[in-house]
Amino acid sequence: MQAAAKYVLPNNRVGICLRHQIQKYGDVDVYKHLKTQKAFYGGLMVCGSVWVCPVCAAKISERRRSELKKVFRGHIDLGGECTMLTLTFSHSNRDKLKDLLSSLSGAMQAFAKTEKFHFIRKEIGLIGSIRAFEITYGSNGWHPHIHLLLLHDNEIEPWERHDLEDRFYRMWSAACEENNLSCSREHGLKMDDAKEASTYIGKWGDLMDKQWGTDSEMTKANIKRGRIGSLTPFDFLRVIAEDGDLEYADRFKEYALAVKGKHQLHWSRGLKQRFAVEEKTDEQIATEKVEQADWLGALDWKDWRYIVQNKLRVRLLEQIEQDGFEDALTNLGLRKVQQTK
Repeated sequence: MQAAAKYVLPNNRVGICLRHQIQKYGDVDVYKHLKTQKAFYGGLMVCGSVWVCPVCAAKISERRRSELKKVFRGHIDLGGECTMLTLTFSHSNRDKLKDLLSSLSGAMQAFAKTEKFHFIRKEIGLIGSIRAFEITYGSNGWHPHIHLLLLHDNEIEPWERHDLEDRFYRMWSAACEENNLSCSREHGLKMDDAKEASTYIGKWGDLMDKQWGTDSEMTKANIKRGRIGSLTPFDFLRVIAEDGDLEYADRFKEYALAVKGKHQLHWSRGLKQRFAVEEKTDEQIATEKVEQADWLGALDWKDWRYIVQNKLRVRLLEQIEQDGFEDALTNLGLRKVQQTK
């Protein structure tokens, strides 16, 4: 999938990710993760893009999921309450993603700045919020939507929920109309309590199947598989990588341009400090090596050039996991077979 992204976006930094050595002519280290027994490389440049690189996205969003889980669980353990709003709007296959994201940004600002929202903040004792946006693509074109996690002190009683959801919807509908968008009561806004939200927070999970919770819904939507009838941008890369079908190449280009410079998560001011979450950029997280792992060996620059040129990056890791470091290199022709006398 990363190779597919490099092909579709030839001038993007994803093209150097896990291909170029950090030091020119430097060695590439190979490790095996102690817990998962998966092999991985060290000493290589990374692009740090959570939007277009499936490798960096898996690592970054897993870290973000852990941060969100820490805050969510810490707030609940202190007796706090959580509510998650999912906000969306009507769209068609004629809409450009860049235009939709611009209107969505304006609608979110209008929604959060209304006097009615500030009144609700006081009503529920809001202490902070975390916002993430997700993008899928289906028969009606691009479908961007927002997940907004509200952390508050006051409990919302069951009989209050429907009325509060209606109030939120009316605010959201007005904000959409102000920014040339429209939405319906059925699909425009959904409100979930902490119990329901906890089943969403893991939903952005990594590229493997796993149980989802609120932490993943908020942090990993860009790399999860789309539901029936819709595709995620990374599904575009799956189609290219698995089938060689370039049908969605232009869509992925449009997506990459539209999300450039945007953040995966937006935390309200002071929330990270409140729960002692360290401030780190996506690039810092992508570069960090925090895994407990055994060093298996090193590849010199000639070996690495051969591996990259022959598209053996994945195959080598799989061979190492199966046969060990030296045998894997021998099987791929990078080491001579020792002749016995």
